[in-house]
Amino acid sequence: MRINKFLSLCGVASRRASDDLIRQGRVTVNGDVLEGLGREVDEHKDDVRVDGKRVRPPKRTSILMFHKPAGCVCSASDPQGRTTVYDYLPAEYRSMKYIGRLDLQSRGLLLFTDDGDLLYKLTHPKFEVPRSYYVWTTRPLSHADAQKLVDGVEIGENEKGVMESAHAEEIFFDQGFFEMVLCEGKNREIRRMLEQVGYTIRDLKRVTYAGIGLGNLPTGEFRELSSAEEKILREAVED
Repeated sequence: MRINKFLSLCGVASRRASDDLIRQGRVTVNGDVLEGLGREVDEHKDDVRVDGKRVRPPKRTSILMFHKPAGCVCSASDPQGRTTVYDYLPAEYRSMKYIGRLDLQSRGLLLFTDDGDLLYKLTHPKFEVPRSYYVWTTRPLSHADAQKLVDGVEIGENEKGVMESAHAEEIFFDQGFFEMVLCEGKNREIRRMLEQVGYTIRDLKRVTYAGIGLGNLPTGEFRELSSAEEKILREAVED
């Protein structure tokens, strides 16, 4: 493709502005300063650099799965200098948006996408997208308190001063922990719910989102979703 189109795809500048960069001698191809505006380049083979920094087009993907570790922030940057989820991703993925944040100490499944419509549908409460979490508390959750969570508990005022309530869709008990399914995703929702019934969370891990499971993806690693997984996500929010 023409060099100015390539630079535009890489997010360097518009085609017209890319022509200006070439005229200024700031673009090299395979180590040679580019002089002509009509140069064709191969995006897979040619080493294209602007001001000495190699540029590549973004990877053609729309959904990414990441296993978020505890202690990193769901944010593009952090004023306190803490590690963010984007620090784990290569540059070509860092323009993608995460789907449903996890708080600082929560870990597990975090999806990213560059599809704005899909992002909206997967996070808006009206689509009731299920997310499941493994929850470890400092003492066992009683069945009576689990029923309170399913029935719904008040979790404090939101930013607009309106009293919020939340409820679990389902709770499954197991040895030493329980699994909780939600369909909204309010800020720190599970932690606030458990506080209201007198429990402190030791560990919280999201394991599924809209039918997509974390599986055995190692902590701090990422992968693209398969076409079958992407189909499951899109079908979960069909109008």
